[in-house]
Formats: sequence, structure tokens, C-alpha cells
Amino acid sequence: MEEMPRRIAPSTDRAAAALLLGCTANQVGYCGRCQGLTRRYGPAAQVVCAACRAAEAPSRDDSAG
Repeated sequence: MEEMPRRIAPSTDRAAAALLLGCTANQVGYCGRCQGLTRRYGPAAQVVCAACRAAEAPSRDDSAG
């Protein structure tokens, strides 16, 4: 089972967040929903962080059938 992505707190150092996100510090910005840090600028930029995207994704639970 895959682990759900975690929110990166806005108080996190941008250089540390960049390491977690696999980008440079100048590409780090705030999530449009939770204000956590995300790769907001540059190639592969996302306005919404991975944690918020995972929370809104439909469940893959097939037990409803």
C-alpha cells in the first residue's frame, strides 16, 4: 500500500523543502489550498501540493461491489 504524501509545513526551510521536492529553492512556493510548501514554479510546477491532490483523488477501494 502506498503511503499518502505529507504536507510540508510553511515554516520548513526552503532549501530543505527543495530537497524533498526534487527542485531548486527558488521553485518552492505555497500550496493554493493548505499553504504548505510545494514545487510552485518552473518545470513540473503544481499550484496544489501532493498531499492536497492525494486527499481529493478518488479512492481505489473496490470493496463497494
